[in-house]
Amino acid sequence: MVPLILTTCVNLIALGVVLPVLPFYVTAFDAGPEIATLIFSVFSAASLLTAPIWGRISDKIGRKPVMLFSVACTCVSYIWLAQADSLWEIFASRCFAGATAGWLTVSQAYIADVTTSENRAKGLGFLGAAFGVGFVIGPAITFGILGGGESLALPALFGAGFTTLGFVLTLIFIKEPARLAETKVSRFNFAAFRDASLARMFLVYFLVYLTFTGLEGTFALWTLEKFGFGPREVAAYFVFIGVVVAVVQGGMIGPIVKRLGEARGVFVGIILLGLGMGTLPFAVTPLLVLIPLFLVVVGFSIIGPAIQSLMTQVAPQDVKGGVMGLAQSSASAARIAGPAWAGFVFANAGADWPYFIAGLGLIPVAIMVVPLIRRHPVAQ
Repeated sequence: MVPLILTTCVNLIALGVVLPVLPFYVTAFDAGPEIATLIFSVFSAASLLTAPIWGRISDKIGRKPVMLFSVACTCVSYIWLAQADSLWEIFASRCFAGATAGWLTVSQAYIADVTTSENRAKGLGFLGAAFGVGFVIGPAITFGILGGGESLALPALFGAGFTTLGFVLTLIFIKEPARLAETKVSRFNFAAFRDASLARMFLVYFLVYLTFTGLEGTFALWTLEKFGFGPREVAAYFVFIGVVVAVVQGGMIGPIVKRLGEARGVFVGIILLGLGMGTLPFAVTPLLVLIPLFLVVVGFSIIGPAIQSLMTQVAPQDVKGGVMGLAQSSASAARIAGPAWAGFVFANAGADWPYFIAGLGLIPVAIMVVPLIRRHPVAQ
């Protein structure tokens, strides 16, 4: 897994450089918050349609070729973003990036190929830790390069540079997993989703992402309204988020899942996520924001690897790539709706209301997990 984690981390550094400042690319053209938050939605809309296809193609032709093509296209999307001089090009570049973002789906399937059911959550946690490291280094770079008020083209160009490095590392170091090479790939069968647990997992996965992406899409605008913050200050918060993700998913997720089991881990994560969301509006100083933000990130960091591990345990071996692709599409569907609904509420009801609504909305989601706890108890 080490070469995969390394190359994924490099690609995520590129994303981490750009993500904190994406809304500011849009507001630079005098667009309002309800439009700025849609920059996240267009990426996800495109990914929604293509993620299962990339996962299924990787089931057939191998993980590595899909990774190489996808990372190359991601590099092109950053170059396009850097050169964009109109609002439609900003959105089009992110749409292209989403349509070709198969490398994340395939990375998750790769982990499922090379791990056993007992250590899969830990393996997916390491992949999640790569997100954390990427979101430490990436926003830190953004914080540094925007210190003097330089052009927003710079983060996108740095993103292109890191994805170029990711392509080279993938080409040289990633090897096709032996398990995939030895497995006969059958025609994808949606009957796998008749399993009640798997259907429930996809719904919970969607609703959790719907909540979290509402925060992701509005947080920069919220700090702007509350504290007058700009891209550089928002990048500093993203560094904090990255550190928490790296610690939780890199070192804590294995022991947590071993002690609680995947399903109970998801339940605890949802409770923490809901508490963080619901209390964020009460943070009246920039420093106090770190407390609810910590709860949000810890909760979300537990949920992802735990529920992905459960999915791969239920899914048949020969369609795991397709299943993880559909899981990514579920998250992408939420990433379309999440920033959109949160941006609408932000603009029409007030900056705090997306977080109040999200905190209350996670209560029934936690209740939905209870049957999963009964069906999938802690492994002895």
